[in-house]
Amino acid sequence: MKTPIVSVVIPAFRSGELILDSIESVMSQTFPDFELIIVDNNASEDTRSAIRLALDKYPSKIRTFHEPTQGNSSSRNRGIWESRGRYIALLDDDDQMVPNRLEKQVEAIEKNPESAIVHGRLNYVAFDGKTILKADQSSDVQEWARILFWDHPRFPHDPVRSIFPSVSLFSKKLAIELGGFDERFNPFWVEDTEFSLRMWERGPCPEISEPLVLFRLPSTQFLKMKRENVSNWIQAARNQDLFFSILAQKYYKPNNKESSDRFKKIRSRWLRELSQEVLRISDGPELARHLLKRAIFDQPYEVKNWKWFYRTFLPEKQRKKSLKIETFPYQKLEAFISPEALKSFFSLPDE
Repeated sequence: MKTPIVSVVIPAFRSGELILDSIESVMSQTFPDFELIIVDNNASEDTRSAIRLALDKYPSKIRTFHEPTQGNSSSRNRGIWESRGRYIALLDDDDQMVPNRLEKQVEAIEKNPESAIVHGRLNYVAFDGKTILKADQSSDVQEWARILFWDHPRFPHDPVRSIFPSVSLFSKKLAIELGGFDERFNPFWVEDTEFSLRMWERGPCPEISEPLVLFRLPSTQFLKMKRENVSNWIQAARNQDLFFSILAQKYYKPNNKESSDRFKKIRSRWLRELSQEVLRISDGPELARHLLKRAIFDQPYEVKNWKWFYRTFLPEKQRKKSLKIETFPYQKLEAFISPEALKSFFSLPDE
């Protein structure tokens, strides 16, 4: 069997029939030399039914695998390991490629083979998959990266980005050398940011300056449900804590004031953001106050820290209003994580 140049990897979970839009966008590519690998990551039955329809329609182009370990990292890694292509193009199961995405990215990486990731811009579309809400958007350069790398010689023209997986194309060989996505971040959150950083450390990450993907935004109802799910933000906080420890292992310099100042600035912001989530729990004010004291100690002149500290003393009715919520989740925080564990997040090696 002929080896394809590109392996497109789509992890499948709960997209249902939306995955058919993703698959059709791959099959409509102007660059024909690809295979499509769909990784069934314990997908819902309606998603599996949609995949079977696609297999019947494109049997020579699609291969499927089941990855039982739940998570973005595990499912993407399974697709990478099973791929036969020279390059990997990732796509989430509710996003869509524009017709010339693969053509543009393969041309770019073959002209610049030292590139670690070639990525592009994207159009944010509504849940209908068509209505463009924001056009021509780049992957984020997050605040922690600006703080840590602002004086790096590459940063002005090739900054550290949290590159959306759906716009990423990279060498399979390099991905395997780096160990793929870090599976400690399963099931989700921050794994793409950490992978982007390791890729950036290995070489340039050029951006094609046009949209290559339609990035489907979830419904308002789904976002509300996700926002109110305590376990979701605790998972996010755990992964952010892991990422902070990875950054510290790589870049923190003990007994170096400049290094310490940078990490404390990052930590202060992340502690403040974590406190905002903690305040959404009925028994959260005391713990949020502790987190904000640490944030204030790191950045005493940051006004936002003091504003959020003040909110921890508000009566319940006013706290709900300030957080723009109607009710507090009925769960107690201790059902998900011990307060002592949360208090230790974002520690530095010499503390």
